[in-house]
Amino acid sequence: MLTSVSFQTRARTIDHLGREQIADCPTAISELWKNAYDAYARNVELHIFDGEIEVAALIDDGHGMSRLEFEEKWLTIGTESKTSGFEINDNDRDGLKYRAKQGQKGIGRLSSAALGSLLLIISKRKDNNYVAALIDWRLFENPFMFLQDIRIPIVDFESCHELTDVLPNLFDQMMGNVWGGGDGDDEGRDSRLTKAWQMFSEQEEQEGKEKLTKDEIVNTLISDAFGERHFDKWPLWQQNVGQGTAMFISNINDDLRHQLSKKPIQDADGPETVARERFFQTLSNFTDPFSAANEPQAANFCNSVTVWHGPFSRVLIDDVREFDLKNLEGLEHIIEGEVDSDGYFNGKVKAFGVWHEDYTVKPKVSYKTRKDSAFGSFHIRLGTFELQVGSTSLSDVMHSAFVQQAEKYAGFRVYRDGLRVMPYGRVDSDYFEVEYRRSKHAGRYFWANRRMFGRIAITREDNPNLKDKAGREGFIENRASKLFREIVENILQDVADRYLGTKSENRKENITDIKEKKDQLKAEEDRKKLQAEERKRIRNSIKNNIDSLESHTRELEGIRATFISRIELNDLKELQELKKQVDAFVDKTRRYSLSPIPANLGRLEDDYRAYRKQELLAKDYVNELSILVNKAISDSSEKSLVEKAEEVYRSKLASLNSGITQYARDGKEMLAKQHEEFNELVKQCRDQYKLATQEYLEDLKLERISLNDVLNKLDEEQEKLEIENKQKLSPYVTALSRINEQIDLEGLAIHSMNETIKYREEINRLHALAQLGITVEIIGHEIEGLDMTITRGLKTIANGVLSPSQEQAYQNVLGAQQSLSDKWRFLSPLKLSGEKVNRKITGQDIYQYILKYFSQLFSGLNVTFTATNAFLKMSIVEQSSRIYPVFVNIVNNAQYWVQKNESNQKLITLDLKNQYVIVADTGPGVDRDDLEQLFTLFFTRKQRGGRGIGLYLCRQNLMAGGHKIRYETQDENKILPGANFVIEFKGLRHD
Repeated sequence: MLTSVSFQTRARTIDHLGREQIADCPTAISELWKNAYDAYARNVELHIFDGEIEVAALIDDGHGMSRLEFEEKWLTIGTESKTSGFEINDNDRDGLKYRAKQGQKGIGRLSSAALGSLLLIISKRKDNNYVAALIDWRLFENPFMFLQDIRIPIVDFESCHELTDVLPNLFDQMMGNVWGGGDGDDEGRDSRLTKAWQMFSEQEEQEGKEKLTKDEIVNTLISDAFGERHFDKWPLWQQNVGQGTAMFISNINDDLRHQLSKKPIQDADGPETVARERFFQTLSNFTDPFSAANEPQAANFCNSVTVWHGPFSRVLIDDVREFDLKNLEGLEHIIEGEVDSDGYFNGKVKAFGVWHEDYTVKPKVSYKTRKDSAFGSFHIRLGTFELQVGSTSLSDVMHSAFVQQAEKYAGFRVYRDGLRVMPYGRVDSDYFEVEYRRSKHAGRYFWANRRMFGRIAITREDNPNLKDKAGREGFIENRASKLFREIVENILQDVADRYLGTKSENRKENITDIKEKKDQLKAEEDRKKLQAEERKRIRNSIKNNIDSLESHTRELEGIRATFISRIELNDLKELQELKKQVDAFVDKTRRYSLSPIPANLGRLEDDYRAYRKQELLAKDYVNELSILVNKAISDSSEKSLVEKAEEVYRSKLASLNSGITQYARDGKEMLAKQHEEFNELVKQCRDQYKLATQEYLEDLKLERISLNDVLNKLDEEQEKLEIENKQKLSPYVTALSRINEQIDLEGLAIHSMNETIKYREEINRLHALAQLGITVEIIGHEIEGLDMTITRGLKTIANGVLSPSQEQAYQNVLGAQQSLSDKWRFLSPLKLSGEKVNRKITGQDIYQYILKYFSQLFSGLNVTFTATNAFLKMSIVEQSSRIYPVFVNIVNNAQYWVQKNESNQKLITLDLKNQYVIVADTGPGVDRDDLEQLFTLFFTRKQRGGRGIGLYLCRQNLMAGGHKIRYETQDENKILPGANFVIEFKGLRHD
């Protein structure tokens, strides 16, 4: 007999589609946040409350639902509201721009079951009543119940204050799913429910479950689960907004409960640490932090997580970006560009801090795809840094900061229309097989997930075939996703081979340069340290010895007369005793010496001069006494010359031996101390590798980490510690080797330091002198004009009839004018250095200064000088003498060259574009062959009057303040067709 039957759906189907389907708790939260985004919410918040019954509240200010919508859409699985043809009307968007739909399958709402067992959902649409429903997800765990037998209690009400009255009724209605009883529309429902719960309880008892699911549901205390403390966090409850949806969950998931912990994450136990780290990794970068203004973003959408301990709150996640596009741009290695629909990458690469433009990566093969297998175009922006300090082009401070930030924010993510695609970017996700390749050869396969920052940006429109799995464990494995992954892997490998990995010649060259720079920086740090130590030594010596030195000087001055009277006795024995005393005074005076002295004492200069005056006075006194005693001994006739010399020799030898004994005692103490410290340092170096790696071995035993990860960590730690050990131990060996060669390291270091300071001061003086010349030279153009005006006026006066007194006055003025002209021409090569006080300098200040400076010149030459509003509103904090001469030089060059333009257009403008200041003109510009030497000293193309030091000093002046200048060569970036000089000011602001 042929018959037709329908599918029968068990209640457990909902549990399969919801709680069991979703990957984990934070992924479930992300799905609910996406639902809020689809509802055009501006804010979605998760609050986790402590208490006897812990509660989570997920609230938003989206368009909400009416009762009809809740019944026909929220409670209907796989609704059409998530299909591409469904659009939200303008009124529900509340003034927001169109948002691409994030939900796909219409089951994302069921992920709320993964947060906890009891759900109270409340929603309100504008101009509609509140609607509330109570769901215990444990009902759907019963495998013997049919889905149609479960009834969800729903109620609507006008005021939020009515909830406390209707909530018990909701609970009673929900409990009807356990003990039966209904509205009489299905007579067999009660018996089916009774039988289903009886069979489920028997099954749980056989499985050894301590507490039956039915009993857990029945013993729920609804009055204790939800209260005003939880509802108050919803802006709708406070009447701050007119619509929204809130989910209040009790019996919360362990992952949510772990977030309430007050322990530092490093002190938590294993499961809690993993839960808290995964929670943060998943939700802290829910919206794309790495997109520029012109790229897809989830605009006007903020998400946050807050935990509550009584009345006190702690924010776990908010919309403040601790690592965003600005931070990523500071990395030393970056890939940035577009991949087209054929798989070609076009963009640029930054390697060791240097950008390489117009970079292209071809796909491995020519891909042939249909509409249903096309991967689509996408954007990639990815950055990383060298792990080893000795190989990085970053400063030590920046490198240390990136290492710390990598612990929390590293990851290679994927974002669709600005929202994150799970689980990409988490430590347990290696979708692009970065770590798999790295385990084969860490040097060549350069990229590592734990120090990568960035993302791939896709859109639903351009990449419709990149679809999420139902449980959000990544993309569905289809041809489009496989090609997408292959293309990204190809780009990563190509960049590594050409620029970053051990196979790259670029890497070898850069590493060599970096190590040289690091050595220079280390030497500079050592120089500064030595200089500081020397200043400290001198400061302490002056402080500790000045009183003693002054007393010693007064003593020498006081005993001078006594010595003379004793010398006059002409007793040889007495003279020998006086000679010993003088030698003791000489030795004591010598010990007051502060030599060697650093070239630049700074604020110690005055104190040193006063001390030095006393020291020299003491030396004069002992020299005088020594001369007197030596002469008296020489004139004495009691002993032979040899005997006299031998007496002095023995005295000197005793004094020298006493000094050697003191040095020997101090040296042995220092050697013993250094020997002990060196042994301790060697022990630390030996133990360091064990301490750094034993944790990884322990994690491997507990299966928390893979073997490949452990091997990579062992390699990285070895490489890092080899460099550190060399830096720690090598100075000892080198120093001892130089001592064996009898090289005075201290004297050599101080001499080198003094020479360096001396030459630096010479360079500074040279710059100051050249600056003086440039300034005077430019002013000279105006003064020469004034000089010519005076000369013409004097000639006019000379043609008239003058009285004798007027004639005399005329001759005096003429002589003075000629003398002034002669002196001016003599001073023309000099240049004045300006003030050295930092102050705020605005674009308006610079513009007015230049305009006033060149106003007559511009007027006479018909040059138009302008500045844009953007430039006028910018500001920096710097020395005026460092900034104004730069603009004077560049504008002075510009006014010269605009006259060489064949057209009549003579324009000079100041502009601000992309945070760069641009000085542009309509002159002929700089010849490409001259670009390399444009900023070098003495280079000029002026036929007359050019000295070739202006642009050189511009760059030096700016470098002194940490700023940069370059010449723009790309026509599309030029403001005017002639010369365009681009200045990058550090700390530039735009008010």
